[in-house]
Amino acid sequence: MQKELLTPAAILLGSVFIAAGLYFGLQRAAPPGSAAAASTEEPAPRQPAPRAAPAGTVAASPGELQKRVEADAIKALEARRTLFVKQCWEPSLKKSATPARARYLFNMTFDESGKEIARGISEVRGMDRPDAAQCLRMIPLGIAVPPPGARVAVEVEMILP
Repeated sequence: MQKELLTPAAILLGSVFIAAGLYFGLQRAAPPGSAAAASTEEPAPRQPAPRAAPAGTVAASPGELQKRVEADAIKALEARRTLFVKQCWEPSLKKSATPARARYLFNMTFDESGKEIARGISEVRGMDRPDAAQCLRMIPLGIAVPPPGARVAVEVEMILP
């Protein structure tokens, strides 16, 4: 071989050996309980510590809590109905008279204190007004419900107007 090709050939051959070693070395799983196995396993998701119910109350089951927060979210959305109609529905209605009603699904998440931390709004096909839905999505978060004591996600339906 020529002297100029020896260095690149050595680098290439070394890379092939390293790649093969890594490939075959990673194919064999580390025995359970070894330090290598412990470092590659994903840690269990961290669960929040359960909170004690205030004195004189009974802790709600997850299903009961979900239903309670859903009912509270419906009340909170209904309290904003006038804003939604004035700010989003009426401008949309001026552009087109159909459909006369639209149905939206609000996917909302509340933190432990009852503050809204996430919201998504989906339209229901056949009863949709994309411009009104986009307007609803642009309204800042700020809905609050009585503190549930845990993070809770709910889906609530709202029909406008």
